[in-house]
Amino acid sequence: MVASLGGVLKTILWIFIISGIIRFIVRLTANYAVNRVNEEVKNRSNQGGGGTPHVSGKQKSGNKTPDSEYVDFVEIKDQE
Repeated sequence: MVASLGGVLKTILWIFIISGIIRFIVRLTANYAVNRVNEEVKNRSNQGGGGTPHVSGKQKSGNKTPDSEYVDFVEIKDQE
């Protein structure tokens, strides 16, 4: 079995055509999904009343010392 140059070029052309079609379909569906999610978020925020989310409970923010100062932890590696 010997592959001809024309057959190889046709195969490569079809691969490009099919991948282009797939990309186009993915872009359309992704755009549609993002728009739907945005609409749902807008609808839910409008139904909530004030549009500001309510957070219940105590929030923890970072590593704090008793004086409420932020502490950065840096990993120090030993050089051997």
